[in-house]
Amino acid sequence: MELASFLNAQQQQAVEHLKGPLLVIAGAGSGKTRVIEYRVLNLIANGVPPGQVLLLTFTRRAAKEMLSRAAKRDPKAAEVEGGTFHAFGVKVLRQFAGHLGIKENFTVLDQADAEEALHRCATDLKFYEGPNRFPQKASLQKILSMATNKRLAIGQVLEAEYPNFIDCRPQLEQLREVYSQFKLEKSYFDYDDLLLYLRLLLGQEAVRVHLGNQYRYLMVDEYQDTNLLQGEIVGLLGAEHQNVMVVGDDAQSIYGFRGAYHQNILDFPGKFKNTRIIKLEANYRSTQEILDLSNGVLGGMEKAYEKHLKSAEGRQGDKPKLLFFKEPAEEAVFVADAIQEFYHQGESLYEMAVLFRSSYLSFHLQTELAKRRIPFDVFGGKKFSDTAHVKDLLAFLKILANPKDELAWNRCLMLLPGVGPKTAQKLIGQLVGRSSLVEMKAVFDTLGENAKYKTQSVKWIKALVEAQSQARDLGEAYLFLLNAYLPVLEDQYDNWQQRKKDLEMLAQIAARYQSIEELLTDFALEPPEREVSEVMGIYKEEGRVTLSTIHSAKGLEWGNVFLIGMIEGLFPSAYALKSDEGLEEELRLFYVAVTRAKSRLFLTLTHYGFSGGITQFNKPSRFLDQPGIQSHLESPAERTSPAPKPELPKIGLNKEELLAKLAELYQAKGG
Repeated sequence: MELASFLNAQQQQAVEHLKGPLLVIAGAGSGKTRVIEYRVLNLIANGVPPGQVLLLTFTRRAAKEMLSRAAKRDPKAAEVEGGTFHAFGVKVLRQFAGHLGIKENFTVLDQADAEEALHRCATDLKFYEGPNRFPQKASLQKILSMATNKRLAIGQVLEAEYPNFIDCRPQLEQLREVYSQFKLEKSYFDYDDLLLYLRLLLGQEAVRVHLGNQYRYLMVDEYQDTNLLQGEIVGLLGAEHQNVMVVGDDAQSIYGFRGAYHQNILDFPGKFKNTRIIKLEANYRSTQEILDLSNGVLGGMEKAYEKHLKSAEGRQGDKPKLLFFKEPAEEAVFVADAIQEFYHQGESLYEMAVLFRSSYLSFHLQTELAKRRIPFDVFGGKKFSDTAHVKDLLAFLKILANPKDELAWNRCLMLLPGVGPKTAQKLIGQLVGRSSLVEMKAVFDTLGENAKYKTQSVKWIKALVEAQSQARDLGEAYLFLLNAYLPVLEDQYDNWQQRKKDLEMLAQIAARYQSIEELLTDFALEPPEREVSEVMGIYKEEGRVTLSTIHSAKGLEWGNVFLIGMIEGLFPSAYALKSDEGLEEELRLFYVAVTRAKSRLFLTLTHYGFSGGITQFNKPSRFLDQPGIQSHLESPAERTSPAPKPELPKIGLNKEELLAKLAELYQAKGG
């Protein structure tokens, strides 16, 4: 394989590196996925068995795409193991389950289920009955998750993020212990447990040596997004052989709020001695004018590897433009006008994106685009799997996989008429004492005839028993459950027909799986991001404009990008101004935003807006005043406000006259 014909010099150096630790600093648009793809091929070409190569990524799709492309050149690449940290954690935990005294078919809790389990434990501990306010379930999950992923004490998390709950520290520490016991007793593992227990296992020398011998070559994508726990896992997995290659861009580390630890990529050379560092600085995406602005942003970063992006193909274009507007509505009109103009010039709406720090900044623009009937999609909204109707069906599937899943039973029973928390707990106590769904059916068959929920509950348990008999065909099994659930869907939701489409799409997804456990694990680890009705709309012929938070836009690119809301307090956000690290991450977010553009880039802001009913005057983002920024922007100019509209004529109709006129119009015309 002649690598020089597919790769530039820096990419080739990374691909040909075989032994020892390697850090690849991949600038935006520099072709990092190509490097990973060809390094897999080069390892195999040099005699490395594919089963000894492990590729860890942040999405299963990313690993699948890279390995699929590699397999087209060498079918052996399909044997390389690739997936997310959490999926790898599931695999290892299932392998060693017996050694830990847990069931091999344990259930992976998604975030909502973890929140519910925590709330249940806190309620049992009577923490909500005390005189002081105690965190609600969503906050409980975030506090404990942040402590786990950042390896912090609960008190440290409270001081930094939840100072109003600092007095709850002792109860929260007790809750974590009780929650851990509850999960082990019920064979539950939440998202964080998959990493925590993997880290625990790797702390055992025998396991570390075993996995180190099994996976002699470790590659990690998007290393700048790893949290402290994942960084430790990488260090332990590579400890035996040191053949660790991590790829990432420190300047694109923007997920601190999720627990990402920017220092991981900076500390990698210290963790692995004799690390070789290769920088990919040739950009295959943007014009040099956009890259000049990007380099200006890079120049303002304090904690970063020095890099300078250059167009690999010498692409030239217009300077990025900075535009001021009087108010958000005027800003929205400009963006909509520009989108229409580019569209009429023959550019696809797919090549147009509007990015923003916070989703509410797009509301004026959404209204303007809708008024003009310009199709668009908003990214950063509710996940498909977080919608109530999808979670209801997943709960039925969880019961099918594990009839003693108390959380799943609780969700399903609470959907029944006349069933509250006490009745649900009473029924659950009877159900989990039975060994099978067939035996559980007797619990509902023997209910008194006056129980409001008897008829529906009997239908459900029958559907579960029938679905279990069809377990080999998951698609067929799912349809039994869907048909049993539909009466509840129609009764509870006005838009049940639209929600039914989501559940029918879930049927198609279920039919592709060999086992319920596999389906549920994937939904817990990496659920679909958006509602099915929205996803289907993306593929219409005319295209759709993308409206997205910057966080959701990472890894994507468009010909024309509008970055709106460049206002101090909004970008950087007021919250980020509390710490130097927070401000530094906002600057990295700015870098991510400007490097999404291929040909044209517009930065916009407004003079004033409204907050709490009060007009406020805006100050331009401090990022615009940074050295090396203004010189790479087209000179900002004030946009002239539109001419005032002519005064409306006064017609002077009162309510009685208006109703009389309406009555005349209501009268039928003609014979």
